[in-house]
Amino acid sequence: MQYFEDKKEILLNKEINNLDKFVLDFVNLLDNYVVVSGYVSILFGRSRMTEDVDLLIPQMEEKEFHKLWNKLHERGFECINTSNPKEAFGMLKEHAIRFSRKNTPIPNMEFKVIKNEIDKFAYNHRIRVSLNSKNLFISPLELQIAYKLFLGSEKDLEDARHLYNIFKEKINKQELNSSVKKLNVADKMKFLKNGKH
Repeated sequence: MQYFEDKKEILLNKEINNLDKFVLDFVNLLDNYVVVSGYVSILFGRSRMTEDVDLLIPQMEEKEFHKLWNKLHERGFECINTSNPKEAFGMLKEHAIRFSRKNTPIPNMEFKVIKNEIDKFAYNHRIRVSLNSKNLFISPLELQIAYKLFLGSEKDLEDARHLYNIFKEKINKQELNSSVKKLNVADKMKFLKNGKH
């Protein structure tokens, strides 16, 4: 694996598992998105199960959503929440909606629109991962680590620690401190180094 911080790019070669294939197949149908949360740690070797992958997209018009809906359906994905695209678009304004492969509810993509400054930052500073030459975009690592500390469950803290340990020589410490400050989790930083909280 190689991380080019200045280019915001990671080159990663690994054996593609079923979850990676699901993610790559799904994001390949999107123009603008950023993958956030647990899958980012799993992508870089954290050994744990997940049922869903979190994905943020910019706000879109209903017409654009319908076009995407049709494209996803044509490629074998379905919305778990509803089979009605108009209803799904209405739900998306307030909540996440989920897509999976047809008749296979797990894993699924938790699909939500960018709503706040943290979401915007994740999208505007996303990193391109070239996974065996196929592209996907993930949240900046510094924000990802801080956000996992903020969520604070055992699983989230271990996700943060995993990413920190893999990228500690490469991450921007100033950016990490800034994200930690924004999310008010400075007291949890010690966990990254010693695993105790």
